Amino acid sequence: MRIRGFVSLAVVVLLSLAVGGCMTGSGIEFGILGSSLDSDDLGQGYGGGAKLELNPIDLVSVDARASWLHFDDTNIDVIPLEVAGLLNFPLLFERIVPYVGIGAGYYMFDGSGADLDDEVGYFPVVGLEVGFHRLSLLAEARYLFLEADANNGKGPLAGDRKADIDGPGINVGLLFRF
Repeated sequence: MRIRGFVSLAVVVLLSLAVGGCMTGSGIEFGILGSSLDSDDLGQGYGGGAKLELNPIDLVSVDARASWLHFDDTNIDVIPLEVAGLLNFPLLFERIVPYVGIGAGYYMFDGSGADLDDEVGYFPVVGLEVGFHRLSLLAEARYLFLEADANNGKGPLAGDRKADIDGPGINVGLLFRF
């Protein structure tokens, strides 16, 4: 009898999540992300991160992100600390929420491939959330504009020069709403 009650409760919870759709408007969202960046000088980088998003009004949100990317070609790690302003366009009873935005960040570099100076960069972003009320899937594309001074570089970063970190990136993940 306990198993039957547990299964019934699980079915009710899953149905309520599926019927609800995304939540826009005032609220807090926390997300975990898988990230990639195809940098001009560093090569292809992969990693992950987290974001915290605040929705002060229905169509506008602000998020803060922290992540980590590793570039195998140059053996460099990047730790971005970013903020972004987003404009949301809820569709289909807020089940699908496309958005556009712009952000800026402080990018910290570490690794044996070169001594890169920490720098400030910016990015435009477009994304899509597909929601199940308190839980949503997230996919976004962005283009990072960033240059950093490279010292004592090896391989593609040989010599003292400006490293071009510009490139397209993709983030995918899950958002949890409170």
